[in-house]
Amino acid sequence: MADIEMRSDPFRSDLWWIYWTERDEIVGRIDQDLGGRCVVTPQGPHWSPMKSIGRSFDSPSRALREVRLYFARR
Repeated sequence: MADIEMRSDPFRSDLWWIYWTERDEIVGRIDQDLGGRCVVTPQGPHWSPMKSIGRSFDSPSRALREVRLYFARR
């Protein structure tokens, strides 16, 4: 099972990076709009070409939970 964590961007308060800690790789990013909604953008080769995370989330932690579910079997 992959250990996925979220790290805040050092320059932008509305951006978080999603890391696969065992591989020390960025696997996504979470952007938050002015209304507080968050969107996950997959990064790197670990995502299935058919996987779409194109919906929005209430918070960065809810977005992270969805990413962790995706990587649970990896």
